[in-house]
Amino acid sequence: MYRGRSIGVVVPAYNEELLINKVIQTMPDYVDRIYVIDDCSTDRTFDVASDYLRDSRLKLIHHQNNKGVGAAIATGYRQALKDDINIVAVMAGDHQMDPLQLPRLLDPLVEGTADYCKGDRLSISELTKGMSRWRRSGNVILTRLTRISSGYWTLQDPQNGYTAINKETLTHLDLTKIYPRYGYCNDLLAKLNVLGAKVKDVQIPARYGEEKSKIKYGNYIRKVSLLLLRNFFWRITRKYILSHFKS
Repeated sequence: MYRGRSIGVVVPAYNEELLINKVIQTMPDYVDRIYVIDDCSTDRTFDVASDYLRDSRLKLIHHQNNKGVGAAIATGYRQALKDDINIVAVMAGDHQMDPLQLPRLLDPLVEGTADYCKGDRLSISELTKGMSRWRRSGNVILTRLTRISSGYWTLQDPQNGYTAINKETLTHLDLTKIYPRYGYCNDLLAKLNVLGAKVKDVQIPARYGEEKSKIKYGNYIRKVSLLLLRNFFWRITRKYILSHFKS
């Protein structure tokens, strides 16, 4: 428990045999459930994670087919809802997200000032230490596009996957509609806006080490840009046009 709330952490993992152990080992004691979702890895990710099943908090779920990081997170979200977890965070399986920073995402949810918190590496230059120039430039472009798409106009770093959401908001999300692959973070924001969710950026420094990004940025930016365009029209239709006719 953390400040009277049960905490679950979803860990999507695809070919993370070298680092998944560090993610599990460093998970804070106040975390009640650890949901490792092996997205049909072709390496020993599942076997390495299985070695930690002695930790009663760990639930290891294996996808029979590779569905994508967004789909893996949705699987973890569903299990957390079944377990009646109050707040559900997401940490990548590559040990890029510092568990010592997790309380900064949890506190606004506990205090009721936010429904969804996400990391922000872009608002202060010092926070981007270790981020490549190409990656930083791509994030700046997608930040501007995501603001238009989602309607969260002061949003920073929408690609940041270090997040936490409360149970009440998660219950109202249609998890079958979440974009299944990279880009799910951007997609989720438009859906949260339609729900009227309070979203808060939390400044958390980038942490890069042994992990290797699986994102092919040229293709990624193209696909996500098209996704954001569709989401913009979807959001406007759902939030303004359809609501007008219903009233």
